[in-house]
Amino acid sequence: MSDGIRAMDTDLRAIERIQAGEEQGLVELMERHRDSIFRFCFRFVSNGTDAADLTEETFVRVFQNASKFRPRAKVVTWIFSIAGNLCRDFLRRGKKRRNDVSLNSPVPGAEGLQLVDVVESKERLPDQESVSNEALSAIEAAIDELPHKLKIPFIFCVLEEHSYDDCAEALNTNRKTVEMRIYRARKALRDTLEGAC
Repeated sequence: MSDGIRAMDTDLRAIERIQAGEEQGLVELMERHRDSIFRFCFRFVSNGTDAADLTEETFVRVFQNASKFRPRAKVVTWIFSIAGNLCRDFLRRGKKRRNDVSLNSPVPGAEGLQLVDVVESKERLPDQESVSNEALSAIEAAIDELPHKLKIPFIFCVLEEHSYDDCAEALNTNRKTVEMRIYRARKALRDTLEGAC
């Protein structure tokens, strides 16, 4: 049995435990998926405190709505769809705090934009560090400005490396729509960043 199938089975058993009123099912899901949900939320709202709150709220919703889950979708995809909806609603309400993204931390997926060469040397010259920080800051700001319908699939598939099919499932759409939104997100990012140069 592959790791993916085993994880799906384990997640489904955890949901069934929640449906039976066992909180341990939620604990299991949180142990397996809390970090990836936090990363997703953090990339979406660019603030650790907000991301932590949204992650917690995601699992509260999982617990509250476990009875509504139907095994047509993967459990983890369902959890991400809840997180995405919460992030989108949170930003629409305008409650976002000031960004606290660390510019020194690597940005997974940024290299896919082919906009910044990441210098791998541990000893950077001060001006190299400054250029890299400025480039990362520009990428983060550009991602932050993407419309929600482009931002969710871009973060989910490009930065978090989930499949287009899983994203389509989470967004209740089709793979072609996800592909088109990611294409448009990449183009918007390229245009924004090239315009800033």
